[in-house]
Amino acid sequence: MKVGIVFGTFAPMHLGHLDVVDIAKTEMDKVVVVCCGHEGDRGYPMYPLGKRLELANEQFADEEKVFTAVLPDTDPKIKEHWDQQQIWNYWVDRMLLMLFQKELISAKDEIVFYTSEGDYTVLLTNTHQDIKVRKCERVRPISGTMIRENGEEYMDQMAPSFREYYKKSF
Repeated sequence: MKVGIVFGTFAPMHLGHLDVVDIAKTEMDKVVVVCCGHEGDRGYPMYPLGKRLELANEQFADEEKVFTAVLPDTDPKIKEHWDQQQIWNYWVDRMLLMLFQKELISAKDEIVFYTSEGDYTVLLTNTHQDIKVRKCERVRPISGTMIRENGEEYMDQMAPSFREYYKKSF
């Protein structure tokens, strides 16, 4: 089976993220959207990690081939001892193990990581695992940072489930 992995902090998930998921859906048999982060990351306090997973579940509830998962980030102190590539190697190992344990991937699957971030593409390509990376071109010039800094202006760029949460909460 061909499995696409789309990962991010999703704080909040926006239409640019959905574009990447849509590309993966057209190319893969299954897509796993992985919410990553830790307490106190850039999503807090507006979008705690558990809330991001809940909203991602809502976003993809009607999608037969899209599944969601959460991967809490490693101890931030790891950055004191390892370089960025070592951290990514470890992170990819943790993600693949978590997805395998949750039976979202198998040893026989062809796995492709999807991203629109150039630096992520390089780091993923340089991991020691035998994984493929698909860099998707950005169609919409939006970022989570832009939304967090001015949610009212960019509300229409949020993924629908995140937009509804924002409207009710802020």
